[in-house]
Amino acid sequence: MKRVVPLVVSMMLMSACSPNANTLVAAEQPKAAAESKTGVSLNDISRHWAESDIKAIVAAGYVDGYPDGSFKPDHTVTRAEFITMTAKAAGLKPVPGGDNKEWYAPYVAALVQAGIHQYKDFSSGDWNTPITRMEMARLAVRASDKSLQSPEDSTDAKKFMFLATQKGLITGMADGQLGKEESATRAQSVKIIQRILDVSQGKKLEVDKRAASYAEVELTGSNVQTMWGSHVVELPYKMPLENTKATVKVHQILIMDLKEKDGAFRSMFDGELKKVDGKPIGDDYLVALRMEVKDETGSALNYSLWGQLSPALGARQVNILDTAGEVDMRFFIPEMDSSEGWFLLVIPRESVQLQKDRVGYVILRLLENNGATIELGKKG
Repeated sequence: MKRVVPLVVSMMLMSACSPNANTLVAAEQPKAAAESKTGVSLNDISRHWAESDIKAIVAAGYVDGYPDGSFKPDHTVTRAEFITMTAKAAGLKPVPGGDNKEWYAPYVAALVQAGIHQYKDFSSGDWNTPITRMEMARLAVRASDKSLQSPEDSTDAKKFMFLATQKGLITGMADGQLGKEESATRAQSVKIIQRILDVSQGKKLEVDKRAASYAEVELTGSNVQTMWGSHVVELPYKMPLENTKATVKVHQILIMDLKEKDGAFRSMFDGELKKVDGKPIGDDYLVALRMEVKDETGSALNYSLWGQLSPALGARQVNILDTAGEVDMRFFIPEMDSSEGWFLLVIPRESVQLQKDRVGYVILRLLENNGATIELGKKG
């Protein structure tokens, strides 16, 4: 194996409304599905993954099957259909009137009046366009959070998907990816409606950490909140190094539980993990920092980050080895003038848990030999 001079970095774990917004609350709440009419018979949902939810939502009257007795669970659902289901599940009464005489118009008006939908939400297509998972997430989050039920709400789409995954309203596709622009199926839409109902009844939903991690990284550049309950500084972050002619920025901070072989981002780092000090990797978290180093002096810079960032409690630097047993240069920042790459380290699970037990969160801190203390994390 060729000799590689590593970038020495480590991480320290520190102890330490609109007037219409009340419409949803004031409206008559629907009965729980278990208390609704029974005897639902559909001929194409047996053993389908959403069978029980489909039966419950159909029994509750939020959506119907087809005249031939089918439900077509894997067919797409239109915006008009999902809007109608959402309005019924929210207990909203249809709002008549207006020039639009289509069957769904009173339900659209009811959701707009309640602050759950804004007419500008759909910038292209029409009401017969299949609804996307992103559009469905936005409606689900607003229906479940009164603080967002305002005509003036301008929450970013990325924030809605993040909130939807954090609340358990949206889970990932088979590979954990978000599939934001994928057309939602009738089965998926029924599942979301059931989750909206569960939240309205005070139930806590299970969170898909893979999907939540992907959504958080899209929003903030890190999944620290999903994995550890902490927050990070705004990324990209220029590290305040002292007595240093290089500019160092952190673009992403990814946390992976090494016990979760199919966890978010784990496939990116698919080589053999090996600690620089030769010690075995145990029950650890892998921390990956995508860093950029630039020489902005205008001349050759004979500078390395070797030794500039001190080792700290519990953290151990790691490399990824390729199939030839050499350091995989996709995930390594060597001694350099200007470059971009990943710096990897592992932190024992017990160290993380100890800090969470003591103070409720994990602070990410880098210590530089020249005197700078670099805070990357903060209380959630």
